[in-house]
Order: sequence, then C-alpha cells, then structure tokens
Amino acid sequence: MGLFLNLLHLPEDVTNDALEGIYKALSDGHDHGDGEGIWSPHESPLIRRLVELFTQRGLDRLEAVKKAVLDWQSGANHKPGDAPIHAPNGMVQRWGPDELALARAYLEALPPAQWTLDDHMLAIDLVVQTYLPADQLVKEAEWLAVRAGMMGKVQAAMTAAATLSQADKILAAMPSTVAGAAQQFNLEHAQRAMLDFARARAAEQVQALADSARHRLRTIIAADLEQRAFGSVPAGTSSLQTKLMDAFGDLNRDWRRIAVTEAGEAQTQGFIASLKPGTKVKRIEQYKGACNFCRRIHGVVAEVVAPDHPDKNPDTMVWPGKNNIGRSASPRKRVGDVLVARDPDEMWWLPAGLAHPHCRGRWVLVGDLPQGGNSEFTATLTQILRG
Repeated sequence: MGLFLNLLHLPEDVTNDALEGIYKALSDGHDHGDGEGIWSPHESPLIRRLVELFTQRGLDRLEAVKKAVLDWQSGANHKPGDAPIHAPNGMVQRWGPDELALARAYLEALPPAQWTLDDHMLAIDLVVQTYLPADQLVKEAEWLAVRAGMMGKVQAAMTAAATLSQADKILAAMPSTVAGAAQQFNLEHAQRAMLDFARARAAEQVQALADSARHRLRTIIAADLEQRAFGSVPAGTSSLQTKLMDAFGDLNRDWRRIAVTEAGEAQTQGFIASLKPGTKVKRIEQYKGACNFCRRIHGVVAEVVAPDHPDKNPDTMVWPGKNNIGRSASPRKRVGDVLVARDPDEMWWLPAGLAHPHCRGRWVLVGDLPQGGNSEFTATLTQILRG
C-alpha cells in the first residue's frame, strides 16, 4: 500500500526542505537492517579501535550525566545543614571551578521539596557543565580527528592493508593534536589543512551534542514538573526515569554517529590528501545498510587530482576537500507548483570523504605500490611496527 503526501499547500522552500530531509533520512544509517548496525565494528581496521575508544568515552560521559540528573531529581545529593546557602546570582555561559562549587553547594543544601523550577534548571546546567565541559569535548574531538586523519596518511604509505594489530600499534604512536602532527611529521600544506578542518568539524559536532543534551534535559524536566504541578499527568505517562532513558538512547546514538562519521571523514580525506596526483583509487561501500547512493558508487575507480586542476571531472576524479556539503540528496525540487529534476551540479557527487553521516565508505589503491608519504614517514612506520 502506498503512502502519499500532499505538499502542494506548503511554501516552496518548506517542500524542498521536506524532500531533502526524507532523502537524507534514507541515507543516514539509522536503518541498518535491524536498527543496530550503527554499533557494528567499523569495516576499516585503520580506525576501528579509534571509533570504539571515542564511542566508549562519550557513552561513559553520557551515562554519568544521566546518573547525576537522576540523583539530583531524587534528592540523593541533598546534604542538610544549619546555614542556608544563597542562590547563585546568575551563571556565566562557561563555568569555572568557583561557579561549579557555588552551584553544587547551593543545591546540596536546599531540601528538594523547596526547589523552584529555576533550581531544577540550575541542576541540569551543573551536570552538563561538569560532565560535558566544552574544553574537554574539544580536546576529545581533536584527538579523534587528528588520529583518524593521520591513519589516512598511514594507509597511503603502506604497501599492504594494515591488520587490526598493526593499526593498534600505529594508532598508539600517533599524535593527538594538529600542532603535534605537523611538528612530528612535517606535513604538507594539504595534509595540515585537512587535519585543521577535521578538527573544527568534530569540535562543532561534540559541542552541538552537549548543547542538545542540555536543551533536551531542561525540556523534559520542565514538562514533567509542569504536569505534576497542575495534576495533569495523563494516564499511562512514562516516569521521569523512563523519559530520560529514551532521551539518552538518542544521545548515545548521536555520539556514535559523531564517532563513525568524523573518524571516517578524516581518514578518507587524509588518505586522498596524502596521495600523488594521478593515483587511481577504488571506492568501497560494502557494509550493512549502505544506502542506494553509496551502493551506486561502490567499485568506482577515480583519479586523484589537485584541488586546482583546471578540468576536473566530478564523476571520475577526486581531490582533497571534495565533499557533499551544500549538495542535495533529493533528485527533485519544487519550482512553483511542479517538481523538476535537479541539475547535476546540485546533487550529491562522488566525494573524497564520506557521502553522508553514518557512511562507512573508504578507498583502496588501484595497484600494489604505495602512492603517498615519504621515505622519512615510511621509516617511522617501519620503526613503529617493529617496536
């Protein structure tokens, strides 16, 4: 049975946003058959351990947030005392140790029965600032992006595909900052730029997740308090704990998306940025849940060219930085009251990195000889693997 949506009465831009959202939803990896494919080990041994480490560190942070929120809401943190504690006079956006200590002391001293709505909101802010602080998340993001990007350079310099044990050895020896990588390996401009962009993208993603967590938790707590204050809790309404469990299920999947997507993007872009122009590479999109677009580009052989190549063919060439940002997954768009085909230069194309979030695409060399790196970098790899 078909399902038909009448979008005619929507504005043109809203129709196009809806079409784009539908097509992207079909490609974003949430439907990996059983719905759990996003948690399967990454197909590339080069970044598999990296993805799992970053994922686990993030899930541990989110679990700590969930426990802390429930502890505050249940009154488990209350510490009765004789001296009243005054409420903080507003909080800055980014708290320091003094602000954290003041908020904690105030909330611990206040009996939960006396909490106002603002106190509940303060408790959420305290938890997020404690377990998802911006400075630490940015460091985590750089750690992921730089090491994944360097593993792309490693792939370009190796004569054979790395085993998981080899990848683990190399990963442990890689620097965790852009500055450290540039200093240790004398990176070329394109490689340094690739790491910088990867770091910035990953940092934006983890900070956005923290902001989203704060917003979701404040919204859930406020709605729950409102329902109970006015006695309007509908029959069958989930408990606060169940509501929070659902929210953290979404946040856990969001963190996994960041791990898979940002590591994969950095690794594939790092690989292309480390290859000599003229090198031939083949696209591999063999994983559970690959979308139609990714299945179409599986097996495509492309030539690596410089970004300033004068006559780039987007169907047969890739270059550092080539991606699908700003391009459309939807083959049609609304113009007036009709749907028309999009021009090829509006559509997703063969990217140097990933096609979309959750994508697990990768490249392999066509031929056996390494086409990237230099003798010094190769010698370093050899020493790492022998050590």
